[in-house]
Formats: sequence, structure tokens, C-alpha cells
Amino acid sequence: MASLKAIWEPIDKVVFTIVKHVCVIMLAALVAIVFYIFVGRYFLHSSPMWGEPISLFLLTWMSILGSSLVLRTDEHLKVTMFDEKMSKGAIMATEVLATVCILAFSIFMIIYGRQLMVQARSNTMAGANIPYAWMYLSLPVTGVLYIFALITQWTRRID
Repeated sequence: MASLKAIWEPIDKVVFTIVKHVCVIMLAALVAIVFYIFVGRYFLHSSPMWGEPISLFLLTWMSILGSSLVLRTDEHLKVTMFDEKMSKGAIMATEVLATVCILAFSIFMIIYGRQLMVQARSNTMAGANIPYAWMYLSLPVTGVLYIFALITQWTRRID
């Protein structure tokens, strides 16, 4: 197990550092674009057509990618009020069940996200001329990142 952890930790660090920086860049771009839309709409009386679709695109990617960062560190919302009344074995069983559910959801995101991409490849966002397939690409990418996050969780738990 120590050899798996030694191999996995550098991969995990690189992948999720990139994800974190991408999310920060997307948030900065989102704030700048929304501010530009606001100034254009209320002061210049001319709002850019591309502003809202691009902000939706960035918000979608940032929120879904960011959820993988939270899953990786096991800081997502969960009900823990029963943990003090449960035995260690029962707690471990609920953690395994949660992991199986997240894994199933990850596979669902990969499969159906890809299908959405295929269906939406000819539709483009009005004003931005970006195919919707690029927005739906966030689903399979995040599904893979969820699986990576689960591997990280369990390599940390086993120690």
C-alpha cells in the first residue's frame, strides 16, 4: 500500500493543483466578465452579447470542477449526527457505501456527459458561438476527477 501511495501522491498533487488554479482563473474571469456586463448594461447602455453565455460557461465549469476539490479533501456536506452513536464498523460501512454511490455517480457523469456532448455538438451558444458540447465536457472530466478524488481519499484513510 505504501508503494501505491508513493506513486499516487505526486499524480494527485499535480492534477488537483492544476484544477485549483484553473478554478481560480475561471473565477477571476467570471468576476471580470460579470462586472463588464454590469457596467455595460447600466452605465454604457450597451451590454455585450457574448457576456452572459461566457459567464454561464465559466460558472458551470468552475462549480463542477470545484466540487472535485472538495470531494478530494472529504470536506463536502454529509450527515454526521449518527456517527457518535455508531460503532467503528458501522461508520466504515457507511463510508464504503458513500464511496460506492459517488463512484456510481462518477460513472454516470462520464457516460451521460459524453452522450450530452455528442447530442449538443452542433448547437452553439448564442452570442459566443461556442458549441454546447464544450460546456457538457465538464461532466465527463469531473467524473474522472471524482474517481481520482476517491482514490486519494482511500489512500489517506488506509494509512
